[in-house]
Amino acid sequence: MLLGIIIVYDITYLLDIDTIYFLYHKYFVLLKLRYYLCSVFVKKNFTMGYYMFAYGVNTPEIEAVFGSKNEALLAEVQKNQIFQNYAEGDDNNETTKALTDIIMGYPFDEKKGYTYGYAFIGICATLGRELPFTEELKFWYETELINQALMEDYNIEVEIENELFGPSHSFPLPLIEDFPMISLIDQDWLKHLTSLFERVHKTKEEIETMIDEDDEEKGFAYEHIMGLKENIAFCLSNQLDMIAFCH
Repeated sequence: MLLGIIIVYDITYLLDIDTIYFLYHKYFVLLKLRYYLCSVFVKKNFTMGYYMFAYGVNTPEIEAVFGSKNEALLAEVQKNQIFQNYAEGDDNNETTKALTDIIMGYPFDEKKGYTYGYAFIGICATLGRELPFTEELKFWYETELINQALMEDYNIEVEIENELFGPSHSFPLPLIEDFPMISLIDQDWLKHLTSLFERVHKTKEEIETMIDEDDEEKGFAYEHIMGLKENIAFCLSNQLDMIAFCH
């Protein structure tokens, strides 16, 4: 029988070659598995988080939805893909019930405010306008990159998350304890944001250069800043308010 030596934690073992091969193979299989699991964990935690997205809306039109008893609108929202994405995520048709309560004027289930928030997103996705820049903004990561870039390059001290979600809204929704966050950015606040970003400008080529030359995070920051400026200009030129959500 062929024998070999294996050392584990400074202890020497005399084993046959077949056993050593088996242990060697098993060890590297476990290493590969650990590497795979770590890769999945890192990727998942990098992409997970809270994201902001927005629509351009005519606020009086959205306000008129509450208690309108508009069955045609109820059916239209239920066909909207954004609404369906939320509705398919619950097992008890809570999002559909919340939508029905909002439009038909039924009493709200105050303990499930979040379901009305998601139903409300469906309403805004149906009646609102899609904005030119559609990439979602990752809160508490990309927002920090924006704050840092504005301070470093333009000496603008700002917390962009508060600028975007400082304004409240007057829609008669039940209390939502956490998410989705909802902010109505009206024309006056959009003009304030325009003034805030007035000096800030980067071309698409400048942004691409940042991303390609090891300044990726700042490139991402300016990509979102210029996209936000584009969306603000779109709303102002079309006399729309901006309704922002985060979850």
